[in-house]
Amino acid sequence: MIIFVFFSYTLAEITFPQRLEGLVPGYYWAAGIITTLVIFVSVLTHEVSHSLVAIKEGISIRKITLFVFGGVAQMEEEPRSSNSELKITIAGPLASFVLALIFGSIFFYMYFTVGDNLLTIAFLFLAQINLVMAIFNLLPAFPLDGGRLLRSTIWHFTRNLLKSTKIAVSVGSVIAFLVMAFGFFAILGMGQITGLWFVFLGWILHHAGQASYSQLLFQQAFSGVKIREIMTTDVHTVPPDLNIQDLVEKFHRYKLGAFPVVYGSTLHGLVTLNQIKDIPREKWSYKTVAYIMTPLEECITVSPHEEAASIMTKMAVEHAGRVLVIENGELVGILTRTDMMRLLQMHMILGTE
Repeated sequence: MIIFVFFSYTLAEITFPQRLEGLVPGYYWAAGIITTLVIFVSVLTHEVSHSLVAIKEGISIRKITLFVFGGVAQMEEEPRSSNSELKITIAGPLASFVLALIFGSIFFYMYFTVGDNLLTIAFLFLAQINLVMAIFNLLPAFPLDGGRLLRSTIWHFTRNLLKSTKIAVSVGSVIAFLVMAFGFFAILGMGQITGLWFVFLGWILHHAGQASYSQLLFQQAFSGVKIREIMTTDVHTVPPDLNIQDLVEKFHRYKLGAFPVVYGSTLHGLVTLNQIKDIPREKWSYKTVAYIMTPLEECITVSPHEEAASIMTKMAVEHAGRVLVIENGELVGILTRTDMMRLLQMHMILGTE
């Protein structure tokens, strides 16, 4: 909506009146709004081109999102080979170049037959914007198309997707910082407020690249991993009738952040270190774990056979530091964010294999 209003206003109040004077303002606004809508269709065509090739390569597309600087087709998974990524990536810029050629050809035909009018100027602008879109997307800044082309080339030679992504993201970060530096120079050195767009654009590029690398690292680290493979099975538990004073001593001894609360073979809940802080010290000797614990029905419980990736996402959404792993009604382990991060660290240091 921001870019729709911005483009419509710029075309109706500045671009079209400067190129063709003397028309009724309503004509400028009608032409501005229609041209902006065609720009949206152009961006959508760019992303649909990616999507159609991706589907042909056997990759599902979750959705296409249009945003202030363009759009993105969200794939369910990464391309399975460097050749597949090359095909998917090049489809977008090619579509934009074809649109630029079509709109440019229409502009030249109309210019030499009917001369300057609103429609002629609109086709010129559409040709220019699609050309800029194609060239901009070819910048080697991941996750732009150029960055993906760089990754696919490195991937072809290294046979390592994660390493290729890391290199492409690093190159993209350098470009993003250069774009931001130019933006600051435009603001401070030239007094151009439009430099803010370059600063924002550079920040978006850097953030998107880092997020893409983190997502890939997460996917590769936890792909096919079951909870039973990474959970802690040597679980220290406490009974519900333990007083808080003795509970504090257990926290000191085992250096843990929480204990499952178990009586006999029955799991009752979870007690964390943070739950102690609101209890006055003078009450520690007679208040028990049952008084402060989180009951089992309010805890996140999982099966050891579930996928680790889906559970980590759930933990992130609910801001949970750990989940209780239960099988046949009994506690068999506990999964913490530390367990997850340990696996991620191993993948970062040792590689995905």
